[in-house]
Amino acid sequence: MVIRTRVIVVVLWIVSLLGVGAITHAQSQAKEFRRLSEPRVMTGGDVGFRVEGTYGEMPTGTLVIRVNGQWVEAMVGTPGIGK
Repeated sequence: MVIRTRVIVVVLWIVSLLGVGAITHAQSQAKEFRRLSEPRVMTGGDVGFRVEGTYGEMPTGTLVIRVNGQWVEAMVGTPGIGK
């Protein structure tokens, strides 16, 4: 290859890397976590989901259960199994 052709290929490669980087950066910035001012519990009796914020359009939070009238965080699974 002639040196000029190699330089053109390298420049195009660098430009393509910068373009892909800019696109992926813009995609990652589109979704950000937004915390609610006060968490809300969506409930079905004694089991609920405490919505603490949103990630883009998706609600995020914690699985909770009611114990003695108080909502406490639930743990799914058995501790220590599989470790």
